[in-house]
Amino acid sequence: MLLLSKVVSIYLVKRGMTLLKQISFFIGLLLFVGMAVACSTPPAVQPTLDSPETIPTLAPTAATVATAEPEPTEPTATAIPEPTADPELETIVIPIAIYILDDADGELSSGRTVADIEQIYERVNEIWSQANIELEVQTIQRATVPQDLLLRLNNRDFFSFFNAVNSGDIDLPSFAPIVGFYTQQLGGPNGINPSNSNAFFVMDTPSVFDERVTSHEIGHILGLHHVLDDAGRLLYSGTNGMALSDEEIVVARYSAEGLLNRVR
Repeated sequence: MLLLSKVVSIYLVKRGMTLLKQISFFIGLLLFVGMAVACSTPPAVQPTLDSPETIPTLAPTAATVATAEPEPTEPTATAIPEPTADPELETIVIPIAIYILDDADGELSSGRTVADIEQIYERVNEIWSQANIELEVQTIQRATVPQDLLLRLNNRDFFSFFNAVNSGDIDLPSFAPIVGFYTQQLGGPNGINPSNSNAFFVMDTPSVFDERVTSHEIGHILGLHHVLDDAGRLLYSGTNGMALSDEEIVVARYSAEGLLNRVR
């Protein structure tokens, strides 16, 4: 570079260029060279984050986005709509296993009883009769869970809970295509269907009807997404809406068949 500058300087002197003009010329030359080097330098590669661990499933996979039913400020009471599905459609029966979660000391145990759950599912089946879908309760049992895992559930840590189930640390005697858990607290939402699972959780004291929360979360497992513009619909968050559209009925029945045949 030094040799090049000397050669250029001698050339400019021979051309009769003044010192000031030489300085200006060199500044321009340096800027040009700098820009050329910068343009030829490849851009730095930005680091990427690995995908987070997916939550393990308890039974046949029903991949859904993690969804939670938030607590509304003023829940709206809505009557269960009359069935709108084609009466000639065959009823799809989906087995479901229910667990009421307790801790050894009872401090974080659910206050629900087996009779409570039975009554809830009578009304859940009224709601899902719109799609000619029946939830067949295979078992309702109490399950003892370490208190630290119940506290983690309260902080939305479902991975730890499912990991304990899959490793046998939590004894669940039987499974079904859908598994429902009833727990004292969930840290805010009325209910939630963790992503990539066929399970859902419902808290003891939801601000909407028990059957509505349960039916809403089952809807997510059956491939339905939140509705944003109709508070009377089952998949509208935070209300007592219970209606299903014709399109939702088609999707739910299709997903139910896939769930039973273990193809999703």
